[in-house]
Parts: sequence; structure tokens; C-alpha cells
Amino acid sequence: MLFLFQDPLGDDQGLAYLYPRAALFQEAGEGFADLLALAGEEREGRLILKVRLSRYPNPLQGPLGFSLATVVLWLDTEEGGEEHLLPGLSTPPGQGFEVAYVLTGFGGEKRSPPGEREPVRVWREGEWVVVDTGLPPKPYGYYGAVGLFDPFAPWYLRPTSPEGGLWTLGAKAGSPPVVDLLAEDSREQVRAYETGILKPLRPKGFALNRESLLAFALGGVSLLLAFLLRR
Repeated sequence: MLFLFQDPLGDDQGLAYLYPRAALFQEAGEGFADLLALAGEEREGRLILKVRLSRYPNPLQGPLGFSLATVVLWLDTEEGGEEHLLPGLSTPPGQGFEVAYVLTGFGGEKRSPPGEREPVRVWREGEWVVVDTGLPPKPYGYYGAVGLFDPFAPWYLRPTSPEGGLWTLGAKAGSPPVVDLLAEDSREQVRAYETGILKPLRPKGFALNRESLLAFALGGVSLLLAFLLRR
């Protein structure tokens, strides 16, 4: 595992958002849009991202075993990038994203800031939703958000409106159409909703791969031999 970001349990309410009143969402109960963790792994030289949600109800029979939540991951892979994430939500200046991944119970898409789309491989591993990014593992910056699945919305995220509705999230005008944000703690999430700026999470260090471990071991042997020869 390269990194593991954990997100607080039970914070999938935005800023006191009201969930749609349709029976589909009311009967699903709580937690289906609650992001718990984002992990990164290296497999065959590619970055694999794993998302953990609190629950996976599947009333719409999504082939991946869930159907009410949409997960969006944005990666800051280099300087610059697109700073606008969603309506009402942006990145800090100079820390925009270069690639995004949209994950639903019906598959995944890779997107670029100009709006280009292509399918990506998404699957389940137990309680994790997994996507093969196709990117080399590097210490990127990560943004994440979870909303309610809408097959007709631009990011497959159900929109907000001040009055709410059967199929609409109730939130003040201009609120982002997501109920949970990837953040270090609940205070950071609240601050992101209040300011409209979401800070990226960045790995503090990668786990050693086999090549790194071999180099580390050879270096240790060399130091030991040098010490013994001096003795």
C-alpha cells in the first residue's frame, strides 16, 4: 500500500443538506454516500485507487453492487491544472487537477479538464471500490467527493436546490452537489463547504517497492562489509 487517507464516519450531510424525499433514498437509510477511506496501491507499475464507503445499498441493481452513490476523485499530477472542481467547489490556487475519475455502481470514467471521457476498469474487492488509473505511482495530490447518483447529471451527481425535492438535495444556493468531501477531519470539511475551497491530501511517503527494498538491503550489506573490513 502506498498511502491510506481516512475520512470521518457519519459526515455525509454536507452543510446540513436535506436528502431527496423520494422513497428510493429514504428507504436506503444512512451511510450510502459516506466516504470512509481512499487508499493507493502499486500493481504492475500502475497506480490503483481504492475507495471505501460506509454502506452499499443497491436498489437499482448496479453491477458493482451499489447504485445510489457517485464517487469523484480528482488528481493533481503536475503544476497548474483546472482549479474548478464542481459548482461551488474549487482547488487552492495553482493546485488544480489534470485528471479525474468518476465511479458509480455502473462503471467508471476517466475525465480531463477539457471534458474528454474514456472508460476505466472499476471493480469490487470486498468492501472497496477499486479503479485502475493507468498512471505511474507518484506522490500526487488527491481530491475526493461523494454525492447521490444521477445518470443524467454532468458528473452523475444529483443537483442541489434551496427548496430540495423528491430528486434534489436541499441546500443553499450555490452549494456543491456532494454530501461528503475527502478531508482530514470534520472541521476541514466544514471549512471547505463554507469557503468553497477544498484542500488536496498528499501522501507523506510511499511504501517501499521490491526494487527499493533490494537497493536498501544491498546498501545495508555494503555498509556492513565496509565496517567489517575496517575492523
